[in-house]
Amino acid sequence: MTTDNQTLTDHFSSWGQLLMVGIPGPRMDAVARELVRNLKVGGVILFARNIESPEQVWELTRDLQREALAATGRPLLLAVDQEGGRVQRLKAPFTIIPAARDLGATSTPAAVEALARQVARELALVGLNVNLAPVLDVPRSPACPQWNRAYSSEAETAAIYAVAAIRGYQTGGVIPVAKHFPGLGDTMADSHETLPRAQSADPQRAVDLLPFRRAIAAGVPMIMTAHLAVPEWEARPATLSTVALQHWLRRRMGFQGVIITDDLEMGGITTSLPAPRGAQEALAAGADLLLICNNWQAAWETARLLAMDGSLAPRGREAAARLNALRQNLRGESADISAVKEYFTR
Repeated sequence: MTTDNQTLTDHFSSWGQLLMVGIPGPRMDAVARELVRNLKVGGVILFARNIESPEQVWELTRDLQREALAATGRPLLLAVDQEGGRVQRLKAPFTIIPAARDLGATSTPAAVEALARQVARELALVGLNVNLAPVLDVPRSPACPQWNRAYSSEAETAAIYAVAAIRGYQTGGVIPVAKHFPGLGDTMADSHETLPRAQSADPQRAVDLLPFRRAIAAGVPMIMTAHLAVPEWEARPATLSTVALQHWLRRRMGFQGVIITDDLEMGGITTSLPAPRGAQEALAAGADLLLICNNWQAAWETARLLAMDGSLAPRGREAAARLNALRQNLRGESADISAVKEYFTR
């Protein structure tokens, strides 16, 4: 068993630690086992196809962590999109979260923080340790695809509510992820389908970056990239852009945490590059954790491609070190199943 999380070699499996992947179903099947045991992925993301009940999610995360600890000695990052509104994978009896737009209009930051804390405690109870939330985008109009997923069209308000949610998730025991940098609020196209172009002519992106600046100041540990072209910066998508990730997010904004990509199988990337090539370019640009949600064969191809690219070794070591630091406070063991049953049947 190895515990050196930063060792990268020309063997593809040593690069798996930089990948977060989806798995086929609600149980530890052969595909999931091979991804964790043989590819040694750094994380797993759950979707509706992986979720049946609180007890079943607990069993799945327990089995994934046992496999990971046996194979690598390090716990997995186990993630879910539990934003609220139409984007929440865990349904009742888990707490149902209103859309961020409704919370921003009718709730208070203190109430949002308390709700996030409750949601985080439920995720942690069933073995999940990362919530891919909150959304920090500042949509300019209802035509923006992010309209209902964002707290407000006012940057200051969006920042206040997002920081409240981040605090709640952290105190509840999960890692929050601020998304989607550098902001999808000035777009009209959906990055799931195509590559949106930022409409703002402001090269400083003052409106869109304000919530991220506040989140960084509040200590958010992870930020997710947007598949977004910012013509005022460069033509490449932000996910693949050293200007966005290194010049802006790292140097100008001072973020030292983990940069995770949005799903590299989305149209915002795959209309121009296959997912493995997108992952290669995202890592080179400054991303640390590469998200591949559906095509697990693409995860294997990605690891092989990264291992063959000798120029990526310094970046890979840097990414591995950041991920190792993030994992320091993670526990590999699950809560007791009796606590899960008691909580969700109360």
